[in-house]
Amino acid sequence: MLGGKGRSLVIFSVFFLTAGFAFVNYFLVFFGIILLFSTVVSLPLFYYQMNIEELKVYRELEKEKVFKDDFVHIKVVVENRGKNSFDFLEIRDSYNPELFRLILGENFISTRIGPKETIKFSYILEPKVRGTYPLGPLTVTVKDRLGFNSEERIVPNSVTEILIYPPYEDIKRIEILGSKRSLQLNYGVQRSKQKGLGSEFYGMRKYVFGDQFRLIDWKASVRTQKLIVREFESERDITVMILVDSSNSMAGGAIDNTKFEYAIRACMLLTKIALTRRDNVGVYTFSDKKNLRFLKAGSGDDFFYRVLDFVARVKPEGKCRIVEAFDYFVRRFQKRSLVFVISDLESNVKEIREALKKLVPFDHTVIIINPFSPWFEIHEVDLSSTDKALAEAIAEEMMEHILKIRQQARNMGMNVITVGPDDMMNQVIANYLEAKKKGKAY
Repeated sequence: MLGGKGRSLVIFSVFFLTAGFAFVNYFLVFFGIILLFSTVVSLPLFYYQMNIEELKVYRELEKEKVFKDDFVHIKVVVENRGKNSFDFLEIRDSYNPELFRLILGENFISTRIGPKETIKFSYILEPKVRGTYPLGPLTVTVKDRLGFNSEERIVPNSVTEILIYPPYEDIKRIEILGSKRSLQLNYGVQRSKQKGLGSEFYGMRKYVFGDQFRLIDWKASVRTQKLIVREFESERDITVMILVDSSNSMAGGAIDNTKFEYAIRACMLLTKIALTRRDNVGVYTFSDKKNLRFLKAGSGDDFFYRVLDFVARVKPEGKCRIVEAFDYFVRRFQKRSLVFVISDLESNVKEIREALKKLVPFDHTVIIINPFSPWFEIHEVDLSSTDKALAEAIAEEMMEHILKIRQQARNMGMNVITVGPDDMMNQVIANYLEAKKKGKAY
């Protein structure tokens, strides 16, 4: 197609032709015809000489999975596999500036490339938010020497998905919080015990038929003249299911500190603590039918990174269809468990009640963590007196909505804990440990 100079040339030729005919000036007519003819001739000649298919352009990445506080090093390679040189060549690699910050280098190059020559350029991006995001496409623009003609192509299959994990500092902090020693120091952890064949002494009782002989305490039996057995205790292992609302409404707040980002951090923290205490953990994220994702419960040290990979791919989208979402969950999972629901509860009160009722028949212990929207959306934001008054009015209206839900949940034996950015993590830990201590979810 015509470049900027080529279009200008056509405009000038039309101008001279019009002026020539208007003033009966054959010189202007002749000059306009020459300009127009040179443009018409140069275009097919350009396409004949410049075969853009001879260019191979591709992107190289050191890694396609990075932490939010890490850097993405991108290298773009341009190979001219033909016999012709390209005097003016522009390569541009696209990225979303709302998701990535350019740290070093440039994401484009304007250069000349000779036959059988290879050119490389690179740049470094810093991810701003957690999630899965596209990088690309690559665009190739070729122009002739005078800049009259140009051709632009998008390189096929040049979009790369990059998976951004939460910040590594968050992971380390969660690992520290999840350690047994830290929990015991900060929260006075007490294990939930059950009688069995564990390693810690629980007590003594009379022998009953069926008890193992190795449990008999012979000294006590001789002293009492009756068979006495020793009982031991072991910590009860439970299944913790974490249900995270991933609907559009959870995206409220600063881009890197939305309700959903806090929910993901809470999910990771809860997962780490539960796995440290030898519990099984499963994760379910929900909004509408297209965005229901279920990670089967698992355990072990490596399972934390499976959860990390799972939640890193989820982003808030779709309207929350909470009844359909909970119906899908109870069809996939029925085992009696400790269930955490993390949601802003912005659905209709009736719909939320119907959704929670689906959990009742399975006798789960259900704890609902409610990130309260106004507290997150004005967090660390300086508001004018007018904006503060408006925010307080909205908060009061939303709190009335939450109170109605809390009453409905209480009637079903479920707790709704409303949290803000500053106390969300502490509330998650405290409620997990309290449920574990009481041993309700067995």
